[in-house]
Order: sequence, then C-alpha cells, then structure tokens
Amino acid sequence: MKKLITLSILATMLTYASYALSPFLPSTGTVCIGSTLHLVDSLDPGGTWTSSNPSVATVTSVGSGVGALTGVSAGVVSITYTLGAASVYGSFTVNPSPGTISGGTSPICVSSSTTLTASTSGGYWTSGSTYVATVGSSSGVVTGSHAGTTSIMYHLGGCTIHKTVTVIATTASSITGPTTVCAGSTITLTDSSGASGIWSTSNPSVATVGSSSGVVTGVAAGTVTISLTVTGPCGTATVTRVITVSATTTPGTISGPSTVMVGSNITLSASPSGGSWTSGSTSIATITSGGVVTGVAAGTSVITYTIAGCSGPASTYKTVTVTPFDGISGHVLFGSGAHYGNVKVWLITYDVPTHSLTATDSVSVACSGTSVYYQFLSKPTDSYRVKAAIVDTFFTGTGYIPTYHDNDFYWYNALVIPHVSGTSDINKDINMAVGTITSGPGFIAGDVYTGANKGTAGAIPAENLHICVVNSTSGQIVQQTYTDAAGHYSFSNLPVGATYYVFPDSLNFLTTAYTSINLTSATPSMSIAHFTMHTLSKTITPHTQSVNHVTPVSSSVAAFPNPANDKLFIRWEEKAAETANIVIADITGREMYNATIDMNEGTGIRAIDMSSFVNGLYIITVKTATISYSNKLQVQH
Repeated sequence: MKKLITLSILATMLTYASYALSPFLPSTGTVCIGSTLHLVDSLDPGGTWTSSNPSVATVTSVGSGVGALTGVSAGVVSITYTLGAASVYGSFTVNPSPGTISGGTSPICVSSSTTLTASTSGGYWTSGSTYVATVGSSSGVVTGSHAGTTSIMYHLGGCTIHKTVTVIATTASSITGPTTVCAGSTITLTDSSGASGIWSTSNPSVATVGSSSGVVTGVAAGTVTISLTVTGPCGTATVTRVITVSATTTPGTISGPSTVMVGSNITLSASPSGGSWTSGSTSIATITSGGVVTGVAAGTSVITYTIAGCSGPASTYKTVTVTPFDGISGHVLFGSGAHYGNVKVWLITYDVPTHSLTATDSVSVACSGTSVYYQFLSKPTDSYRVKAAIVDTFFTGTGYIPTYHDNDFYWYNALVIPHVSGTSDINKDINMAVGTITSGPGFIAGDVYTGANKGTAGAIPAENLHICVVNSTSGQIVQQTYTDAAGHYSFSNLPVGATYYVFPDSLNFLTTAYTSINLTSATPSMSIAHFTMHTLSKTITPHTQSVNHVTPVSSSVAAFPNPANDKLFIRWEEKAAETANIVIADITGREMYNATIDMNEGTGIRAIDMSSFVNGLYIITVKTATISYSNKLQVQH
C-alpha cells in the first residue's frame, strides 16, 4: 500500500514538470538579417533563452519572459526557453537581407520614369500608391502618374526595404475672377492654385492684360480669351477664361406671370441677375427684393427691374394686373405668443337635411410668428365655416385648441360665411384659443354611449370622441381628451374650488353640456358625467341615471339644428317644472318671435315653425327662473 502511494506522487510531479511552461509566442517564424523578433512566455517568467546557432541568430532576454531574436545570417535556428528542468523551443528561419536601393531620381515629372536598383537580386517591387507612381515588379522602373509622394518597396524573402519618390507636375488649376468688364474699366484675374506665369490676350483691341499682374483692361465691346501659361521643371501648362467687354448697360428681360389675385403672390425673375425691383403702385401690388409680387387691390401696376452697368443704370418693365380676390381668406392668430410649426385650416359646409358637416377643402400653412395667412380660392356659392388646428402637436393639458372662426371651439357657434362665387370674403380671422395649466386633486370622469343607453347590453360605446372640460366661470377649456374603446373618458389634476362643465365636441352633433360640476376639497371628484349620443337627432345629451329616468344635475336648454331650416327645436333638461320665455330677434334687435311655454320636469322638446323667417343671422334667448340662454342662430332654407 505504501509503494502505490509513492508512485502516485511521483507521477503527479512528472506531470507538473512536463506542463510547467506555456508555449512561447511565436513558436515558429521568420526574421530578416539585422531585424529583431520578440518571443514571449509571459506566463512563466524567469527562464533562460538560448540559440542553437548564434551565427545564424542570437537571442537575449529583454524582460520577464521576453526574448529578443536577432537575425545574423541566412539559415534556420532553434530557440529554446528553459525554466528549471522544463524547456520549450521553436524553429525560426533567418532570411537574407534585401540589401539597399540605389539609382533613380526624385522628384520626377508626371509621365516620366526613373529606374531603381536593389543590391540583392531575386525580389520584387511594389508601389505604396499607384495613383502617384507605378513600378515594374521585376524591372524597378518607376513612372509618375500624379503629383504627390509615395514609397517604392523592394521585397525579398519576406523582408522589405523602401525608398521615397516624389512626383511633380507643372499645373495651372483655373482662372478665377469676373467674366465681364466695362470698356475703360479693369478687373483682376488670378490662378486658383496661386501659380504664377505669363498672362496673354487673344485680342488686344477688345481687352489687354498685364503679363505678370493678371489685370484686364476693357478696350471695346466684344469677347476675348485671356490665357495664363505656367512654366516649370516639367514643362508648361495653360488655362483660359472668356471675358466679355461691355460698352453699354443691358437691362435684360423680366419673366413670370402677368396677373395675380388680391392677397395672392407670384414670383418674377430677371436676367442678368443682381438688379433691384420696384412697384409703380404699391397700393395695387408690392414686390420684394426677391421678385415676389403680392396683390393688394384690383388694378394694374408697372413692375420695374433696374440693373447697374457700364453706361449707368438701365431698367426693364412688366405690367402686372391684380384681379379681385375670389374666395375666402384670413389669418390664424396666436395672440401675443408666437407659434412655430404647421397649421391646418379646413373649409367646412353644413348640409341642413342630413345635419352633416363636410370639409370641402383644407390647406396646411407654415407659421413662424404670431399669425399666418390662409386662403381658399374660387369657391362656389355656399355657407361656410373655417376651422384651424395645430397639426404637429397634440393638446392634452395646455396649448392651442382647435378653433373655429372667429374664436369658438364648437362648430354650431362658429361664425358662418355666406360666400358668393366670384366675390371676396377676406379677414375671416381665427383667434386660436389656449388651454390653461391645471393643478389640483380634482377628477371628473364618465362614459359616452350611442343608442338608447338605458343600461341594456345593446348600448354601443362612442370611441375616440373629443371631450373638453371647461371652467364655467371663465369659459376657458382647461383640458381635453378622447374617449377610449369602452367609451370612457377622465380628467385629473383639476383645481378644486371651481365649477366645471363637460362638453363632447363632435362635428354634426349638437351637444348639451354636463354643467354645474362643483369640485371642492371635501368632494373633489365626480365620476358619473355620462352622455348619450343620439345618431338620428344628431344630439349628445347628459344623463346621471342609467335606467328609465334621467334626472339632470342642473337645468339646461339647447336650440337645434343650427343653421335652422323650416323647424327649430328647443330641448330642455329641467330640475323642476317652470315657465320659459323664448324670443328670436334679428341682428337689429327687432323681435321676430316671442312665446311663453311650459317646461315640464325632466327632458322635453318644443318645435318652432321657421318657414316664414328669411335667410340670415338671428339671436335666440330662452329665459326661466333657472335658465338664461342666448345664442346666434343662422336660418338657411
């Protein structure tokens, strides 16, 4: 038993001795005579390096586990690294030296050649940059290709020597300076590379040139070729430039349209360039320094283009006719704050029988200030509304809110533009409204459904409906959002101590707001501000009970449709039965309708015959003990 243990220990010791050294790197390789190759066994420092034949290569220790192998003469040598009883070794070849490069000249010219010679034969030649110079692989003949410097290398047995060769060329890059000169005046020409040479002219009777200065003097009208000849060690090079000598001023011609509409722009151009623009009548048309003409009023204006020249300023003319504006135009106004980005404006018509609005046209304009101009041209006779919105931002808490002309958030309160084809409706400005920053614990939420919505399974959620919450005192939209797939919406971060109303805003639907939502510190939330979206009557109405009975949180009234045709409907939500006085007056204040009706508790509706009313704008008021309603009413048969 003791003998077996002794043998096991000995075997372990022998194994350790065999693998104590890691192979040094590299274990084989080549080196040139006079060159040095470093060998590394960094995992086992402290050993000794030896060469099998120091006349072929020597090796010395230059660091911990690092040996320097230096070629002495051509041949093969074995290098050994020894640490204790263990050794590792490698075989290395020492290649003969390529010797030295002789002969040849530098610099050489482009397209010329020179021959290099290596003192040791049997190798081959290469060029570091064949763009600058090429070299015959066996001949050593170097030929210049382009100006520059490159290394020409000679390779033998894995060893390389090199020689630097410079290639030069006689060049004149290009002539810079004016291309025209007046008779009796001078211009100065130069070479773009700074090269100097001899200047000459093809026709001294048209223009002369200083042979060393490049100063050209105009003599008589015509064209002449000015040449620059540069002479260098590699020959000569010549570049030319055609110069026109003028004796008079040529104003050129004006190109571009001859008519422009009031409020619209056209662009004129002229040749030669560099002149100035003026309008003969700025009350008819204006023009910028870039040739942009803007129609101001109907009529004609003579546009003048003036250019300076050899015989003084000269002008050319173009008559521009400004036609009356045919369409609808205005500005989107951002108040005291500037907006930078795209603004979209829609032109909207209303179809009375179907209670539907249609965007018949739209335009996107780039705004970079407090206002931006929009226009719709050549529109047929109809009644229109215009609406603007910022299209590159999404308003949630604050920001500019989509707004109708003049400054209303809701389509049925927007000013109507009764446009007649061929006439102008200008200054239909849209005052963009801004939401306010809110902060507080207040919370309002609810649901919007289409259909009867009496708690049955058949109710359909109204998805992606625009919902606004408004401060009832200031009338300012505080936040806006959209209903989700379940028809649900919510607002948070609302200040308490204020009264709000919630307003679903949808084209074609007349909305009765959910009003008198008073948030206090004691009751900061209200989560049942629900609405029903009636697709047949095109109305959206609030409710607080889900089965068979709707009890409004406050009395409210609405008049629809607006614009009205033959019938106008008054719809109310009453907390208690009361008497209402309804008055419809024209814009001069003359009463056209006056009636007293009984409003029962809950929801009710009353029709008013409008067939005798002429088309136009009216004011409708409805007053009870708890309601004071007033609104603009458009009648359109």
